Amino acid sequence: MHPLLCYDMWAEEIRMILDHTMNIEDIIRDGNQFFPDMIKFCIDRKRRKVIIDEEMHIDMEHELYDDGSEYEDIFGGNIMIDREPYEVIWEGHPNIERNKKLGGRGRLITDEDVIRDLSEILYEWVK
Repeated sequence: MHPLLCYDMWAEEIRMILDHTMNIEDIIRDGNQFFPDMIKFCIDRKRRKVIIDEEMHIDMEHELYDDGSEYEDIFGGNIMIDREPYEVIWEGHPNIERNKKLGGRGRLITDEDVIRDLSEILYEWVK
């Protein structure tokens, strides 16, 4: 089985929700199927779950929801692997609705407390 994929025996499908810590270099080498310059991801802030490497943030948002997450807890971003050092951009479709509740607009998260929480979760799963 592909090292980045986990098999959900109950749903009988392949999923990209991480079930163990991954090294960023392994993700780049063994995954990164869609974009040469970035790896998309979503995070469930409340449940501290991370899903990576699907083409669209909205697909990852739905997978987390199907796994038990609530939409208001899901945020998206991109790891920009074409930059040195790699850079995380907190921009994604799920953030539009979350930003409205935080008093902001658009796809880019600007709330420093949210960014700090999400960064901590991301770095727990992706080293």
